Amino acid sequence: MVEYIDQLISALGPLGLLVLGVAAMLEYVVPPFPGDTITLLGGVYAVRGSQPWMLVFLVVTVGSVAGAAINYAVGHWLAKRFDAHPERSFFGITHARLEQVQARMRVNGPWLLLVNRFLPGIRGLIFVAAGASRMPRFNALALGAVSAMAHTGLVLGLGAAVGGNLERLTALVARYQYAVVGLVVIGAIGVGIRMLARRRAPAPGP
Repeated sequence: MVEYIDQLISALGPLGLLVLGVAAMLEYVVPPFPGDTITLLGGVYAVRGSQPWMLVFLVVTVGSVAGAAINYAVGHWLAKRFDAHPERSFFGITHARLEQVQARMRVNGPWLLLVNRFLPGIRGLIFVAAGASRMPRFNALALGAVSAMAHTGLVLGLGAAVGGNLERLTALVARYQYAVVGLVVIGAIGVGIRMLARRRAPAPGP
């Protein structure tokens, strides 16, 4: 698959940059999309001299922020629907559940936005929650941009580390994905244990 993507983007020439940006955007809108793999290829192209480093970095970052903005808008739209029809549920989400999400985002929202780009599968949902919680759009996207720049720099660096070798890139992609999934699973288990401990904790006395 990596070889096919490489051939496709290389054949597009300058338009290949557009593919990198769209891929970064789709990672937010369509979570299963393998945008990280394509971003790694961006690092390879920079090493080969096919594309300028800063231009690749800029395009991928802008694509990430654009995807985050789309998800933020979805969340904002969802909150407005609940305002108009609080008795209804949308996409399986009840008004009570939305209020819980809003309360958590008020406490943990900025930190989640700051690390969102390193959380595959749920990064898009974080911006949906931010929009639904009516966090200031500029603040949410600014934090998202910082996260995107840090992640893009890391991924492009990993792509550059393989020196244009697609076989090494394929192996690196697999390791990167396993490592990220492992961290997400560990984090989910930690949150689950913490929630379970809170539920089992005795209620404070009068």
